[in-house]
Amino acid sequence: MSVSSSAVSDKPFMFNLLQQLRDARHEHRWLGLMLISLHILVWWNPASPWFHLLMALHLCIFLLWQPFWQGRELPDPKNLVVFGGCLLIFLIFLNHWLVVAWQILLIGLLGGRDLVKPRDRVVNITAIIFLTLTLFIVSIHRLFIISEPVIVDWAILDSRALLKYGLLLIPIGFFFVRTEETHEYRHHLDFFHGLVLSLLLIIIALGSLVIMYEGNTSYPLAVFQMSLTTALFILIFSWLWVTFAGDGGIEQLWIRHLINFGVTFEQWLDNLAQPGNYKNLTPEQFLQAGFEQLATLSWVRGIRWHCLYGEDQIGDEYPFYVTISFQSLEVTVFSAHRISGSHYLHIKLLVQLLEHFHQAKRREAAFAQQAHLQAIHETGAKLTHDIKNLLQSLHAITSAIETCQPAQFGDTQRLLQGQMPHLTQRLKRTLDKLQKPAELSYSNVPISLWWGNLKARYGKQNIEFISRMETENILIPEDLFDNVVENLLQNAIMKRKREPELGIEVSLFIKQQKLELCVCDDGSMIVEEVAKTLFSQPVSSRDGFGIGLYQVAKQVQNSGYNLRVSDNRVGQVCFELSSAD
Repeated sequence: MSVSSSAVSDKPFMFNLLQQLRDARHEHRWLGLMLISLHILVWWNPASPWFHLLMALHLCIFLLWQPFWQGRELPDPKNLVVFGGCLLIFLIFLNHWLVVAWQILLIGLLGGRDLVKPRDRVVNITAIIFLTLTLFIVSIHRLFIISEPVIVDWAILDSRALLKYGLLLIPIGFFFVRTEETHEYRHHLDFFHGLVLSLLLIIIALGSLVIMYEGNTSYPLAVFQMSLTTALFILIFSWLWVTFAGDGGIEQLWIRHLINFGVTFEQWLDNLAQPGNYKNLTPEQFLQAGFEQLATLSWVRGIRWHCLYGEDQIGDEYPFYVTISFQSLEVTVFSAHRISGSHYLHIKLLVQLLEHFHQAKRREAAFAQQAHLQAIHETGAKLTHDIKNLLQSLHAITSAIETCQPAQFGDTQRLLQGQMPHLTQRLKRTLDKLQKPAELSYSNVPISLWWGNLKARYGKQNIEFISRMETENILIPEDLFDNVVENLLQNAIMKRKREPELGIEVSLFIKQQKLELCVCDDGSMIVEEVAKTLFSQPVSSRDGFGIGLYQVAKQVQNSGYNLRVSDNRVGQVCFELSSAD
């Protein structure tokens, strides 16, 4: 049986109803209703039980307006039970003292809201003024002054009728103030600011009563004097603090709420900090994606930035903006409303984080490019030697052909038939390495076949070949042995040009499956400083790049063979390639 989606709700009916009632568009309306109910309660002062019923209605309206729960999830049932119990106790012991305390608490809640939009700030300040007038004109007057009729100025009380009905126009006007549909970035709540405002009201109220009774002055004049005294004290104290204490200290308490990140900020940071989200993006694309994410913040209407890649813009330009410069970035953020200090610090921090991640992406790209260039350099250097060895082999074959007499054409043909396919395969493997440098593989051939090809290639170079092999069935990596021996032989041949009487000998010994291949000459020894680093790094060379033996040493690693200088003295310079023990 199918069930329509409208008949099933993921959330309880009461939760959906509360969400609709607490829609952001109705916030100022609920605030107006709350102030109207409190105004009637305070000014008309109905007798019980209407007094308690009206207070209960006022508290219910407050629950629909209050800023603590944003309607994203249902409150914990245990918390609801505790709150209901406290509300019941409050209503049982309700009196004018509790009403005054409740008014001061409401003023503190309104004073602790750090609002973003100018319209919301105007409504909030107007509500604070409305509650403050009600507190000083009615509530405090009823508690402390009615019992002393001698000093009451009844002429002032006669004018209260105008305030009694005229002040109602303020909360009624809230019904016509349009609000936006989103809750995000409407306000932050700072309890420290609210507490300070509440304490100031208590000080002004108590100080006014003291001045009135001690100085025998009228109540309005006492309130004015105490308010002026409090304002002067705050100004003088602030001036002294800035002058002598400088920045920091108690000032940090006033900006503590600025580090309170909203949900959107946290999501933006979490998304930005995940490397997998931007792994395949270039630094320029990463920066673009970061600003696109930044533009999703509800109060941001446009972003214009200047960076290493030029200028770009997202969204529109508005009269309210801030400009942030950090390293290679200059960012201008536009908003339809005044940008508060909290949002300025937040956006500045986010831009700095974005630039840090951007610079990290640039460094990552630079390191990857350097690694790529290094791989190309090393691969090119190695293949240069491979091709150089191939050319040398071709040169040896060409020399044999050029010096061949007509009676020896049969031997020349056999040489070509044996060596040309071998050279073709070597050249093909070299090109494969160039196309796929990471995929290095060796083909294994019998040692006897490889040894015969080597002697055929260098038969005309006046090189002595000596071999003693107990078995000829050992398989060796052909490319590895070709690269090692041909590098050693080419170095010896170049050395012969400087030392014309140089003798070169290549020997191969196989005994009990252990292989030793030596290339020796009887010339001058290798300089000690060069011999120490011959296989570990490129060395200076008069005849080439000085990286041939360094490259073949890297090839020999993890191949099951060892390459070393077995002898280095005048008249006996030997390199040995042997199978590992």
